Amino acid sequence: MSDAACPACGSPLVSIKINVGAGERTMCSCSRCDQRWWKRDGRFTNLAGVIDELGRPETTRVRYRA
Repeated sequence: MSDAACPACGSPLVSIKINVGAGERTMCSCSRCDQRWWKRDGRFTNLAGVIDELGRPETTRVRYRA
């Protein structure tokens, strides 16, 4: 869970971070009002840009195995 609050309704946000070759990407989601935002290195970005980066073959991803 994140300590951040949803700008739309004030509820706590859930944050999921992924690392790509170009840096960290974070998806923030509000379970109450179903809003979602993406951040690129701490700044808001659009989903299309994140998908584009993940689709590049040269993008290095961090993979975790259980």
